[in-house]
Amino acid sequence: MANRKEWTEWHLTPQGWQRGATRVQGQGNTWVEEPTDRVLSFVYQELETDGSSEVEKWAEETWRSKKAVNIDELIRKYGPAPEKL
Repeated sequence: MANRKEWTEWHLTPQGWQRGATRVQGQGNTWVEEPTDRVLSFVYQELETDGSSEVEKWAEETWRSKKAVNIDELIRKYGPAPEKL
């Protein structure tokens, strides 16, 4: 099996989590403008390699507003970043 690395950006806004740019194996990248009212961004990734039968999955924070004061409140309301492509 060939290596597979796919990812999706997720942006937290006052309306909840919004899907951003993505990379899908065999289809390439789809770029989406970040929401102007985002307060936090994560990227969720999946990596599958030739040498492993396991798919590595993880999410990491990529951006945090220095001006937003309600990030913790929005995370309580909408939950953590989605862990899906």
